[in-house]
Amino acid sequence: MKTKTLAIVAILICSFLVGPKLVRAEENEWYQGQQGSWEQHGKKWRWHSSHGDEWYQGSQGHWYRDKKGWHWIGNDGREYREGPKGWHWMGGPR
Repeated sequence: MKTKTLAIVAILICSFLVGPKLVRAEENEWYQGQQGSWEQHGKKWRWHSSHGDEWYQGSQGHWYRDKKGWHWIGNDGREYREGPKGWHWMGGPR
């Protein structure tokens, strides 16, 4: 009886751990109302929208909100964020 119960518990635990990974379509995830997927860049993870249809000051990309507040990440890699001296562009070609 104990072996049968232990086997059932092990199967249930494995189904909860492995199950979501098998049914998840990574390109069909949703985050803050946008469809896309998470991508790892070095040690950081960034959200990449499958639409990329937002524009700000002539740059295509998306607004994101994290612990530091709102910032813009363009599809070209440039970021627009608030720093100690106010809002400014950083990274990538201008």
